[in-house]
Amino acid sequence: MKMRRKIFTLVAIIFITITAVSLNSCEFFIESEKAKASMETATNKAIKIQKSEAKILVKASRYSLDIIKLCKIIELEDIAEHVKTTIGEVKNQQLIILQKYDKVAAENIISIPKYSDLEYREVKRAIDADGLGVHLELLNEKISSQKKLVKKLSDKTSNADFKALALHTNLILEKGIDKIDETLETIKTDS
Repeated sequence: MKMRRKIFTLVAIIFITITAVSLNSCEFFIESEKAKASMETATNKAIKIQKSEAKILVKASRYSLDIIKLCKIIELEDIAEHVKTTIGEVKNQQLIILQKYDKVAAENIISIPKYSDLEYREVKRAIDADGLGVHLELLNEKISSQKKLVKKLSDKTSNADFKALALHTNLILEKGIDKIDETLETIKTDS
């Protein structure tokens, strides 16, 4: 009888131990699943933000490339020297901005375009048909659009590299807009 009692007690202890371990394991797995789901949500959110940042940077760099090409085309025209100087300064500013875009893109593993989509012949024909003022306004619009994109990037990101890029770029873009506005006013008063 004592032996049966010991066996019964031993079986009861083993049963209670197995039950306790099973319950704890279930809680562990449930908590583990919750943590995993939470981590996946955070990861997906971070990926979505990074994709958005990359898209904005790509668009901004595309504008920069278009502005540079447009400046090169305008510089080839027979225009006043002060207009050529302004266009050259805007082009140089955009080259600096493009270098910064390249640096930040490389640091954040983002591939940005290297060539403009503008066609020389189309722009040249349009300059001949519409005049220089229209293209300076187009240049101004592109710079303004680029500035909006950079501001949007700054607003959306928590990445310090993007914030610094946006701050520096916005200052340069504002100077470019001001220079083109001054040139447009000069052209209008000369006409």
